[in-house]
Amino acid sequence: MTEAAVRPFADITGPVGLTLVDADVHNISYPAALIPYLPRRWVDHLETYGVRTRHEADSSPALRPQAQRHDAVPPCGVAGGDPDFARRQHLDAFGVDIAILNNIPGQISHSGGNDPVVFSAALETANNDWTMDQWFGGDPRWRGSIAIQYDNPAFAVKEIERCRELDDRWVQAIASTRTERPFGHEKYWPLFEILTHYDMPLAFHPGGSGMGQLTGAGWPSYYFENHAGYQYGALSHVSSLVFEGVFDRWPTLKIVIVEGGWSWVAPFAWRLERNVDVLGGEVSHLQRRPSEYLADHFWFTTQPMEEPTRPEWFHDAFAQFSSLGLGERLMFSSDYPHWDYDSPAEALPRALPESVRRSIMVESAAALYRFGA
Repeated sequence: MTEAAVRPFADITGPVGLTLVDADVHNISYPAALIPYLPRRWVDHLETYGVRTRHEADSSPALRPQAQRHDAVPPCGVAGGDPDFARRQHLDAFGVDIAILNNIPGQISHSGGNDPVVFSAALETANNDWTMDQWFGGDPRWRGSIAIQYDNPAFAVKEIERCRELDDRWVQAIASTRTERPFGHEKYWPLFEILTHYDMPLAFHPGGSGMGQLTGAGWPSYYFENHAGYQYGALSHVSSLVFEGVFDRWPTLKIVIVEGGWSWVAPFAWRLERNVDVLGGEVSHLQRRPSEYLADHFWFTTQPMEEPTRPEWFHDAFAQFSSLGLGERLMFSSDYPHWDYDSPAEALPRALPESVRRSIMVESAAALYRFGA
């Protein structure tokens, strides 16, 4: 393989020589991998009862367990379960300088439902220990999102503190978009306190079946509905965080919306602005306009990349997004190893200006996470 093939973005140089940062790679644990990191009591519980959820709403087609790519399945049988396989197939193949791991079972399967809370918390801890041991220990390019019991903030705060004290390669905490309450609710405020203490973002990722549902009208019938609606949960959290006054209380809090798209942000911001004009008396505690909070506190990832029927519409959508002051808040993400993976070599339209490509592929993530600082 030639050097050009290995590093297709060698001409896009960001901070300290970085050329490509991937903001969403999934490592996916499995019971055999977690057992060495679980107390004996919870090993017995896992083997006897398994992991339970309220509703299995996030089921992928049977031929794609965990929404995997067929060619991304290593010998262990779980796509995202083998760090060396993922390194060769993704990091090495595309010259990825830094990739952020978002652990799927930690964020989705082990996040709640009708399992004992202490068991779910133990599973989160085991997932984080597995990531540190097997992934961080094998390649310096991996970074990670801390899997937390987000609907039980007392457990989540302790886990964030524990992980950050153990390894500074943890760059954020992650929550599902399906939560018990919209995330501006005061039950989640302890999380904002600890995250601003460490100056770490909170990332939201779609999926999960432990708490809230995807839609505002019940459970979807088809995987197609579920997959097409990933942004709905994000909308709820964005408006809740803004209107509950979270950013006035924690003015340095940073939020990342992962795998929810981004072309909806501008129209949604217009709606928020109009509603404030009409109903602003209800939220008179706010110190700023909704679009100002969006511009100062939110980042978004590219996957699933918008692919309009007419290519020029992409540029129109990105212009709208940029008009909010978010043009430098979009970060490349591949969603490896899922079936709808976006290749770093093909995800962005080639007609984008070089400065925009560099911002998306390198600079936005490097600035947010202080890579190379």
